[in-house]
Amino acid sequence: MWAKERKGVRQPYFRLSASHYCAAALLLSLVLSSSAFFLPNSALGWLIVIDAILVLHCVYLKNKVSALLRIGLAQLAVTLPLYYLIHGENQLLEGVIVVLRVFLALLPGWWLSATQKPERIGEVLSWGLPAKWAFVIAASIGLLPYMLQETKEIYAMQCLRGANITPKALRNPKNWPELIYCVVLPVLIQLLKLSKQMAKAAKLRHFGSVAKPTHWPATREEE
Repeated sequence: MWAKERKGVRQPYFRLSASHYCAAALLLSLVLSSSAFFLPNSALGWLIVIDAILVLHCVYLKNKVSALLRIGLAQLAVTLPLYYLIHGENQLLEGVIVVLRVFLALLPGWWLSATQKPERIGEVLSWGLPAKWAFVIAASIGLLPYMLQETKEIYAMQCLRGANITPKALRNPKNWPELIYCVVLPVLIQLLKLSKQMAKAAKLRHFGSVAKPTHWPATREEE
């Protein structure tokens, strides 16, 4: 008999593993992110409802959404003045819709990185992609929460040093280059440094020496 029995309870023939759940989450994220650009304006309401459910799921798992909201507000603060200067007041609503679509496209990826572990994402991607590509994509997704926290810390330190990058100071476009020098460039340097460390760590673990690399096994709670 193929199905094993334990204490009189018959085990199911097929049970979803952590990798299968991750594959379903990855597929859902791709569909939702693509829909943010291709759906007509009349159907965006349904997409907002679905993405709101994803946000509630992350809140239930005690993941912070404040950084995501700041990104959306920053996009809105930058895009609307440009639309006003280029197209005038009549196109402001179109600018809001553009920002909304970009925000809805980013949200599923944020939910994926917050709910799925990088090793699971890498394992699922390796089903259809070369192992090195899967590793790079999974590592990039796994770095998102870390880089958001790193950006927040760099921004706070630069504000304490007296940089004119506070929300009030950034209302003046003359202070925007200071934001690039004080925050954007240090974050990019930190990202390059971290990428080099990850590549060295993978090389020391003999990544790429075998045709089919292994992945960190799932725990019993995940299975």
